[in-house]
Parts: sequence; C-alpha cells; structure tokens
Amino acid sequence: MANLKEDESQPELDWDFYFFIGNTLLGLKMDDFWNITPNHLLKQFVMWLKFNAPNALKQEKTVVTLDQTPFL
Repeated sequence: MANLKEDESQPELDWDFYFFIGNTLLGLKMDDFWNITPNHLLKQFVMWLKFNAPNALKQEKTVVTLDQTPFL
C-alpha cells in the first residue's frame, strides 16, 4: 500500500519542478504555462541561465575534421 502512494505522488513532484521553473523563474502565468511547448520552456530556461548564472552553462564548439569522420 505504501508503494501505491509513492507511485501516485511521483508525477505531481515532476510537475512541481516545471511549475517552479515556469512560474517563479520565468514569470509565466498558468495560462501561458499550459500553452507553452516543452521545447520553448527549455529554451526560455536556458536563456534565463545565460542571463542570471552564466557560469552554469559551458559552451563548447567542437570542430570535426575530415580525418575524424568515420566512413562506413
């Protein structure tokens, strides 16, 4: 019986995280939150991180030469 309660509460905890990001950090209203796509939410969160915590993201550009390309 205890496992059933834990399983039921897990999806709520997942949504709480997204609500926190959308409402608190990004300032989205609930109507805006429900109409936003997951891709747009992620892009907005990355932009928030770039502005508020620039050290949180490490931007790397990898250059692949023709010698490193696998030919099958």
